Amino acid sequence: SVDMSEQVPFKTENAYTQTFKIFACMIAIVLAGFYLLSSVLIPIIISFTLYAIFEPATLYLVRHRVNHSLAIVIVLVFLVFFSFIAIGFALPQLVEQIGLLQAKLPSIFSKLEGFLTQYSAEFSDKIGVDLDVSDMIISTLSQSSSLGQSFLLNISNKLLGVTIVLLLVPFLTYYLLKDFRSVRNRMMNWLPNTSFELGWLIYYRVSQQLQAYTRGVMIQSIIMSLVCIMGFSLIGLDIPILLGAITGILNLVPYVGPVISILLSLLVASAMTPFEPSLLYLGVLVIITAQVIDNVVVIPAVIANAVNLHPVQVILGIIIFGSLFGTLGVVLAIPAIATAKIIFNNLYADILNEKEKPSL
Repeated sequence: SVDMSEQVPFKTENAYTQTFKIFACMIAIVLAGFYLLSSVLIPIIISFTLYAIFEPATLYLVRHRVNHSLAIVIVLVFLVFFSFIAIGFALPQLVEQIGLLQAKLPSIFSKLEGFLTQYSAEFSDKIGVDLDVSDMIISTLSQSSSLGQSFLLNISNKLLGVTIVLLLVPFLTYYLLKDFRSVRNRMMNWLPNTSFELGWLIYYRVSQQLQAYTRGVMIQSIIMSLVCIMGFSLIGLDIPILLGAITGILNLVPYVGPVISILLSLLVASAMTPFEPSLLYLGVLVIITAQVIDNVVVIPAVIANAVNLHPVQVILGIIIFGSLFGTLGVVLAIPAIATAKIIFNNLYADILNEKEKPSL
């Protein structure tokens, strides 16, 4: 007779091995696709994001007897209309405030240099060791200032070009809304019969989670930006629209984003003339207030249960994806990890279930 207590761990280990092999092949295929599509990756991501946001509206119109193509056109007309209004209002403001920030960079870095030099000297006195870090600080800040000015100038010069490219996104979004389901069905039909049901189960769970997460973070980012813009404007902080927009975008990066936002507000407040120390505290207070609203109201109402990830998974994912793919990787880390978790768990459950079936 065979001891079943020894068979089950063996089957479990074997199932993990098979799952890992299949999962590794899928990751390799996805990475190859990302590499091949790297030049058009951002428009594709934006278009799929818009697809996730506007598909419910399209289906709503279709259910109310509106022709499918006409429903898509109606949704996209609203999208283009509000995009033009937003761009017409926000673009001149952003260009102006980027110019203001560029002009303030020398003052910001000068203030930061003074603070770092002062506190490094005080720290040296306390520990009784002469830490001559002033040269290193000055060199680093000089390089950072130069890079920051070049970066802002590059953004200013290319902002209009980026805007024109983004205006092409609705065309791709139109074809996604029109043909994505039929293309998806044809691709699913390529699956072998033994994997057909599993493929649809994984697709359904992944698509539901990604759509919920995408809509949630878009709403979250907009609310965060509006709250911070209003708060920065009320306390009299310079470039409130730009800072508020950056804070809303950085909020897409958990844990790290809010810290960077606080540092940016402190730097801008410290560079204002005349310098008002109260703005340092008020700027931090605005961001903390926005975070409280986000965590108490927005996340439970909009993003709750969209992803089920441990904070350690989130932090490690952001570090790994950020080092591999830069800023885009940081933004995509959470949905990518959540998707990978669903795929791996379902693959493992299916393979283990097949192995536990009694052989005839």
